Amino acid sequence: MSEKKFRVQREREFAPHHILYGAAQIALENAELKTPGWLYYELTAITFSALSLEALTNSFGEKLVTRWCDYESSSPIAKLRIICSRLGVEPDFEKEPWATTLWLVKFRNKVAHAKPESINFDETMTDEDFQKIRFEFPQSKLEMQISLANAKRSVFAIVEIMNLFYPKLTLDEKNGLYFDGYSGSTSSC
Repeated sequence: MSEKKFRVQREREFAPHHILYGAAQIALENAELKTPGWLYYELTAITFSALSLEALTNSFGEKLVTRWCDYESSSPIAKLRIICSRLGVEPDFEKEPWATTLWLVKFRNKVAHAKPESINFDETMTDEDFQKIRFEFPQSKLEMQISLANAKRSVFAIVEIMNLFYPKLTLDEKNGLYFDGYSGSTSSC
């Protein structure tokens, strides 16, 4: 007796900002819960927010801008400005969430091109102050930027930008940009 066979067909418009933003969001939740390793969750939330920002611009650019390939090597902020222009969104980089995007790109570059740093700590303090920092190691410039507050503002900035962009999309443009899913069919052979 032969085994029954099926023809399975599926298709999906993959937009990487969904998975990268999801990683940032989960990391933030773990950082907020002070899950062991919470510092690394803060770092992950910030870094993946930065990565999702660039992926967001590439996803939107591929869908909305003719010959997006001409802009591939542009900075994430330049790409963001192009998408904003296409959608009729006016970014003000002096205000949120736009100010955070500038910081995110710089932070991402610091992480991607991290360099060693000599750190010297020399301070005279009271016993009370010493007891507060007794078990703390001196932090690098990069480590000083990793905090729960920065993790929250990073993830929030991405949410805010998506909330500004999504209403500007047509129903057809939303496929893959607004939601992630797939369609398909199965039939017996």
